[in-house]
Amino acid sequence: MINTEGMVAETTAKIYADLCGREVPHEAEAGQYPQALWDALAENGLPLAWVSEDNGGFGADYDEVFGAIWVSAEAASPVPFAETLIANWLLDRAGVAIPDGAATFALVEGNAASVPFAGTADHVAVYDASENEIALYKTADASAVDGQALSPDSDTRLDFSTATPVASAATNLSRRAVEALILTVRAVQMASAIEAALNLSIAYVSDREQFGRPLSKFQAIQHQLAVAASESAAATMAATQAASALARSADDPEKAWHEAVVAKVQIGHSVEAVTVPFHQVHGAMGYTQEYDLHHYTRRLWAWRDALGNEHHWSKLLGAELAVTSPDQIWKGVTTGAWIAS
Repeated sequence: MINTEGMVAETTAKIYADLCGREVPHEAEAGQYPQALWDALAENGLPLAWVSEDNGGFGADYDEVFGAIWVSAEAASPVPFAETLIANWLLDRAGVAIPDGAATFALVEGNAASVPFAGTADHVAVYDASENEIALYKTADASAVDGQALSPDSDTRLDFSTATPVASAATNLSRRAVEALILTVRAVQMASAIEAALNLSIAYVSDREQFGRPLSKFQAIQHQLAVAASESAAATMAATQAASALARSADDPEKAWHEAVVAKVQIGHSVEAVTVPFHQVHGAMGYTQEYDLHHYTRRLWAWRDALGNEHHWSKLLGAELAVTSPDQIWKGVTTGAWIAS
């Protein structure tokens, strides 16, 4: 299980409980940005949790911060908390000064990239694998190519070709190291959102009656939610394994790449398996704008596809397995450590 009992996670949980009630994600999607929520997170230094003390942060352990990311996803966070954590981690690893305000991130091999929270973040930390460089841009200086309405986080494709970076620096981070961090963050968010949507569904079918008895008493409903519960447990375990691997490999995040990819694959399949029954057991209510469910399922669909869906990553893992020796395949399946370092 992701540890949500550390100081960082508990502080984050209190802020979200106080300032992110169920109406806040709805209001944010309607254009009312929850500035008070972001200000409280920033005032407590939480977006700087992974930043070194020399660069103005407090260098928290990976696993401690993953607990905070879990509770933010559980609240359907309408501010770029996880995205700012990732952006600041990238900048800190390159020795770039951390800017004030909310930030987001992008991985580019060319000029453009899909950027979450592009409409509300002040800055973008851009990792360019071809140049092995991290650059900091003002979001407003990049050109919007198009937007994607799937996620409430308002992913937008930005073109950086005509923008001038505020700062840039070479980095020794490999693409796999960056992917390991981002994929693990998304895995934790997805597992948390699946559990939140499951709890929402269980509460709904327990309260709603049909033909004189709660929906939860119908065998078909019980079966759907039992399957969803098992998928939720599998997603949480996969996310926990990836987070633990990254915590063990703090000095070299690339070593956690395989566990991060396995988590992305497993949870991607879980998303496919749970979102349909979540909406089905709610009936028409699950598809309404006013109800909370879509704040989780739409994010799940977007996070599943971010940086490539489960099929993309399965092919990469399969290609690596194909060149290993037979005795290494079982080791890889059971431990994730099938590739010699």
